[in-house]
Amino acid sequence: MAKKSDKSTEHSEKRSSGEAARRIWLAGVGAYGRAFTEAQEALKDVTGSTSKVFDELVQKGEMIETAVSMKSKQMMDKAGVPSFDLDDRIGKMRSRLARGEEVAQDISDLESRMNAMDAKLDKILSLLEPKKAPRKPARKSTVTKRTTKKS
Repeated sequence: MAKKSDKSTEHSEKRSSGEAARRIWLAGVGAYGRAFTEAQEALKDVTGSTSKVFDELVQKGEMIETAVSMKSKQMMDKAGVPSFDLDDRIGKMRSRLARGEEVAQDISDLESRMNAMDAKLDKILSLLEPKKAPRKPARKSTVTKRTTKKS
């Protein structure tokens, strides 16, 4: 009978080690499931509060913008610099840039008109210049060489 109890002990040890391994496996699967569920719940919370968080950030940004605007106005007043509206300055700059293209076209038109006027003026001046008599070809001079004798 001792042999029978030894076999049952062996079998129970195998069963308990197999059972322990299975339980460890199930604990890991359970941990994964729990983490997954918690992540889903956290995602729902964040998704649901996204607009709330965004609105809070907008409010904070407005407060900072107001504070900076007031501080910059105080500093400008203290320094004696006239205040300016940034949007107004950007609008003026855009207007100048748009006019710049028109001005460039006007300059190009003026240059072409001036070139045409220069050509006409050159023509008029050439008509007014006194005509010079054509030059006669230069005469060929004959030079005779003198040789001197030394005694």
